[in-house]
Amino acid sequence: MKRAFKIAGAVLALLLVFPLVVILTTFVGNPKIPDGLELASGARVVNDGYVATFMVPTGDGSLALIDCGNDASGKALLAELERRKLPRDAVKAIFVTHGHPDHIKGCPLFPAAQIYALETERGVIEGREKTHGPVTKLFPARDLGVRVTRALKDGETVAVGPLQVTVFAVPGHTRGSAAYLAGGVLYLGDSADAKKDGTLVGSKYWFSDDKEQNQASLHALATRLASRADEIKTLAFAHTGVLPGFAPLRDFR
Repeated sequence: MKRAFKIAGAVLALLLVFPLVVILTTFVGNPKIPDGLELASGARVVNDGYVATFMVPTGDGSLALIDCGNDASGKALLAELERRKLPRDAVKAIFVTHGHPDHIKGCPLFPAAQIYALETERGVIEGREKTHGPVTKLFPARDLGVRVTRALKDGETVAVGPLQVTVFAVPGHTRGSAAYLAGGVLYLGDSADAKKDGTLVGSKYWFSDDKEQNQASLHALATRLASRADEIKTLAFAHTGVLPGFAPLRDFR
């Protein structure tokens, strides 16, 4: 009986310590999301609690979103639309970096928007496939009512009004993770983070399918974009502050 109590105590301790370890190694020390920060071409950071979404003007009072947040009620996004004095149907396009729930819960609020994502991520976004990170694999796939209306291929460029959006496959955080280059900003989702010292780091281990693949994808992305370095004014991330220019990605180790 004493042994059983010891085992139960050890299991309970692990259950209590494990979430703390995940939180500390994932979020502590991250630079804050700069809510309301204006980026190149009029894009704006919208802080949805602990994840950033990005509102990007596409001309004639219409907008695109990079991801749509963790809040199914869309409080922060709707407040930003109200600040701009625009209705929900002003959002014409949503570019999804990957299908984790904290990046797609707000998408159903914008039925007029085309939803873009890499074809390889469609199953995750639509709730038919689960991801395989050390933490995410513990949870079943969930259908949040989001449907990809325009599947993308690596390297493809899409025009939304005058805005040109190029997608780059960066598998590793999830199989179909994407980065988007639009209006001088490279949106990296969860495939990378900023550090307070101005350097770039790869995706967080606990929530990533394949950390080594993620790192290889970032190196490959830096090589692909080297010829466009002068075009990239800002690196934008989903859970941390932004970084200026192309250099942090170029220098990634």
